[in-house]
Amino acid sequence: MQNINLTAIDTIAKVMAESFKEDPLNLALLNGLSKKDELLQSHSKIHVKNAIKKGSLQLLDDDPRAFLVGVDSTHEKMIDDIRLVINIYLSTIFTLGWRDIRTIFANNKKTKGIVNFQWQKEFLNGRFFRIKIVAVDKELRETGAFRRLITPVIELSDRSNIPLILETHNEKNVGLYEHFGFELVKTIESDSTDIKQYCMIRKPGP
Repeated sequence: MQNINLTAIDTIAKVMAESFKEDPLNLALLNGLSKKDELLQSHSKIHVKNAIKKGSLQLLDDDPRAFLVGVDSTHEKMIDDIRLVINIYLSTIFTLGWRDIRTIFANNKKTKGIVNFQWQKEFLNGRFFRIKIVAVDKELRETGAFRRLITPVIELSDRSNIPLILETHNEKNVGLYEHFGFELVKTIESDSTDIKQYCMIRKPGP
């Protein structure tokens, strides 16, 4: 595990929660909950600890207010994903009351058709690098922090000759990633929700 102290973990989790608070998928999942902020913060901390443990979290200049979470497909393990899901479910149960638990499970049922982390199999056969999260605190936005976070990953992709992939449920992010060479290759839709999953690939450069 990387040597990141508890204060930094709390800051990273807070930035993550704030960055994805208005994400369309999160808005749908948390709709109607009385403890939505507490749950989002709890889930964010679990994701942060998991990323640190796997070595997939990269801070910008050791600043916990800007970070990227990404993983090489050769290091992705199903057992790790299962553990993460279990921790998320346990956190949900401990944080919410019975009424909210029923609500979030109903919300999850409506949105599960547009959450797919295996879509890349339709386009790729070999190794790839998945960008999971890029988050920048509002105080650092418009400072070039996002570009400085993603540039090393792009350079790694080009050097290693492996594609980058990501998925987002926020249509506003599509143009941002297209600016960095990503192509929208698939849009996943469902009759049960208006939310869509936008699947993007950036092929390695010369």
